[in-house]
Amino acid sequence: MSSEAIPISPQQFATALKDLPLSTLHLKAIELRNSIAHLDYSNEQLKPFAEGTQEGNPEPDQDCVDAIRENEVVIQRMLERIGLLKAELESRGSSWLELQSSEERKKEDGLVNGDTDGHIEEQGEASEAWRDGTFQIGRISNGRVRMDRDSGVNGTGTGGRLDDEALRRAMGDRMRVDEGDDENGMHL
Repeated sequence: MSSEAIPISPQQFATALKDLPLSTLHLKAIELRNSIAHLDYSNEQLKPFAEGTQEGNPEPDQDCVDAIRENEVVIQRMLERIGLLKAELESRGSSWLELQSSEERKKEDGLVNGDTDGHIEEQGEASEAWRDGTFQIGRISNGRVRMDRDSGVNGTGTGGRLDDEALRRAMGDRMRVDEGDDENGMHL
């Protein structure tokens, strides 16, 4: 079925982005990175079978080879879409910093040994997607997506830097959300 489906062109994707709010563009970038992470993980799992190095199966499996090749094509298409999202966000004057992958941050910062805050040692042989911030966590409360601070996106679209007006709006939104929440006490 997936081989019969034709993805939309990059031009159509870019055109569709123009009508979306910033929050939706941020979520789309996270969704694409999550999909890429799952495809990378799938490729990691398929690789021993495709190479014929899986214990008890010395012959390369052509279906696995084909699946990896198809996943790589899809990953490249998704990376192109992330580039289009970045261009759209920056054309609106928004920052891409909070949506950068660890590879992008390392390239810009010239880092050699990464910036993992010590979490890689705890994760051992975890997939790259778990180490580079691609998998992001958050919660949905009252119909709003709130990303956890450690996931790289704080839900404001500004990467933790707010001007006075944005801070006032954020606090007003937060106070409206918390108004009906009397059973948990006062929030400061």
